[in-house]
Amino acid sequence: MKNVISLSVLCLTLALTSCSKEKTVDDDLKEVAANINKTTPQNLADGVRLDSVSAQPGKIFKYNYTLTDDEKESVTPEQIETFKTSAKEGALRVIKTSPDIKEFRDNDVTMVYTYYDKNGKPTADFKITPAEYKSK
Repeated sequence: MKNVISLSVLCLTLALTSCSKEKTVDDDLKEVAANINKTTPQNLADGVRLDSVSAQPGKIFKYNYTLTDDEKESVTPEQIETFKTSAKEGALRVIKTSPDIKEFRDNDVTMVYTYYDKNGKPTADFKITPAEYKSK
């Protein structure tokens, strides 16, 4: 009987401590990623498709896109740099102003963007850090 009571107290203690354990930002990001991935792939603009998102350790949220009309071999390095600059400026503008990702801003989430060509070859990537989107 004493062992049953001890075991019951131990189980109750474990249950309470596991319930009181706060969710981390990384846990929240995983949940957001799972919800977004239920709606992918999504065609966003002419020739751009959001394929998936993922939460990575260290408060990193990664977006994976496909440039559905492009092949990496058919664009010059200069065109890729121009695209990266333009895409990063647009993403930064959205990150700074969108109420939808206020929680990302409040929790210092780094966002990583990776673009693949229509054949699945990595074509362009960049990241936006809290220092970038919190600067004026």
